[in-house]
Amino acid sequence: MRRLAVIASLLLALAGVLPAVGANAGNEPEFDTDRFKVELTYPDGDRSQAAMNAAAAREYKRADDTLSAVYNKVSAKYQDDREFIAKYTAAQVAWIAFRDAHLDAVFPKEDKSSYGSMYPMVYHLYKAELTWDRVKQLNEWLVDAPEADPAAASRQ
Repeated sequence: MRRLAVIASLLLALAGVLPAVGANAGNEPEFDTDRFKVELTYPDGDRSQAAMNAAAAREYKRADDTLSAVYNKVSAKYQDDREFIAKYTAAQVAWIAFRDAHLDAVFPKEDKSSYGSMYPMVYHLYKAELTWDRVKQLNEWLVDAPEADPAAASRQ
């Protein structure tokens, strides 16, 4: 339970405060990277645990929807590069497996209710944070890389 409280504290501290990713070398990104971070909203001003759980679930959905949009945009941009697309797709499948396994390791108990009423909020916030990190990684393929960047071979 203490571990859950520590994770919750860290995630709540990060909500809305994560740094945004900007464009490289003055190029404009395809997506508004200032929004690639955890942001909780409470439309009715309700701060009950149920409302916070719902807000965290909405935030994860926003992150996941953005991930899908960025993934599809990269796929469309590089559609003619079959080797890249095959490896890009495999990397995304592996990342999803990693994310899910990582969350299972963070919250290993089979009975998730044993984590208490704040578990859904903490789970969705952490999943959203991991997803926003992945959005930032994929978005790099939508920003032209500087020619001097040897780690950006597929983005040249």
